[in-house]
Amino acid sequence: MGIVVITIPGEARRVFANSLHKQTGGKVDLVVIQKKRFDHNSLINRLKRLYKAVGLKALPAEIWHAILLRINGERKVLEYFRERSGDIAIDSIDEYVPKTLEVESVNSDGVFEVLKKISPSLLVIWGSTIIKPHIIGTAKCAINLHMGLCPYYRGAIANQNAVMRRDLDKIGATIHYAEEKVDAGDILEIITADTTKSPREMFRDLNDKAEKRFLDVAYRLFKGETLQSRPQDITKGKNLLLKNWTPRVRYSLAKQILEWERIGSLS
Repeated sequence: MGIVVITIPGEARRVFANSLHKQTGGKVDLVVIQKKRFDHNSLINRLKRLYKAVGLKALPAEIWHAILLRINGERKVLEYFRERSGDIAIDSIDEYVPKTLEVESVNSDGVFEVLKKISPSLLVIWGSTIIKPHIIGTAKCAINLHMGLCPYYRGAIANQNAVMRRDLDKIGATIHYAEEKVDAGDILEIITADTTKSPREMFRDLNDKAEKRFLDVAYRLFKGETLQSRPQDITKGKNLLLKNWTPRVRYSLAKQILEWERIGSLS
């Protein structure tokens, strides 16, 4: 009974899984990687998703904001939310060391059968989609890294929403037990952002700290430590949806971050 990591493609996720594998003495049995659900380069697919999210009346304005994001360069500042220094790396291997399984859906029957056979003692979730209860139930314990401050901002684009609402003391990350409701399990650790830093430095620092703490929590739980946790009061926040992450919203957020950089604060 080892560890299974459920995640999405990306260098940071690979480095994390390799680091956990090495730190636990090779106990990561499998890394389940959910493939991207759509082709980001397909204009037709993107327009279809946008139409479904905003409707026909708002579609022209959304397309205009998508163009502005590209021609004005505001899109670059949205990458701040993924900034990291890479200091978590135990080594610089460019591929996964543990066995991997790329799937269309982490909630599929095939994944369930694989996990049931492995019967992991620890399921480590970072990224991916909403994990269904039957997948979580294959492990003795399941934890999740959420890049947002629970219970206030749960679900998708949590820290982005905190910035848009100028709710800067609610920017952070949460390590919690995974359960049926989205980002609602008992909290193991909270990492708050240092808002005295510039936006780019702040998110780089937050991401680095969150990943290191997640690695430490996963290691300690796997080794059998009993860690303190506390329940969430989910009435203090709400579950945020990815479908609301439209070009207009992204453009508005980028403008706010540029203002933050220019004057040193968000009033």
